[in-house]
Amino acid sequence: METDDFKGFIKYLSSLWGALGSITVIFPLADVLFKVIPLPVDPYGKSTAPIAIPITSLVAFFMLFYTFAQRQNPRALSARHSGACFMLGFVSLALFLLLAHFEYMLREHLFPFLDSTDDYILYLVGVVPFYALFFACVTRAFAILALMEFRHRQTRTKA
Repeated sequence: METDDFKGFIKYLSSLWGALGSITVIFPLADVLFKVIPLPVDPYGKSTAPIAIPITSLVAFFMLFYTFAQRQNPRALSARHSGACFMLGFVSLALFLLLAHFEYMLREHLFPFLDSTDDYILYLVGVVPFYALFFACVTRAFAILALMEFRHRQTRTKA
């Protein structure tokens, strides 16, 4: 039974969408080298990358497993749900970039009692979750598409 689940998981990841879902799990780690989506740095030069990257990769990794575990639930796995995950992911990416860019102005207007030494905590609590949400949503969308293809292949081989 466990070997069948493992073989099914490997087949699930071997599709194009499964490979893209796997890449979104690893992509935050590559961001250290290529700086595709730059993570915020506070005025003192302290980066949020050491905390944000491992958390984001773990969240995306568990999202991949969670989607595969839902393979028996047909209501949760539709192209519409996948599209909604993509949209939520790109909205969260836009919010991440906007909050990271305008953090100083927002802090001055919304939290005037905070000083610049609190920027790091504000980044971790208010900005980085949108970074993790982006990768979680995109991983979920790719995983749903991979699972739809996986189920289609399984029904074709049974027939």
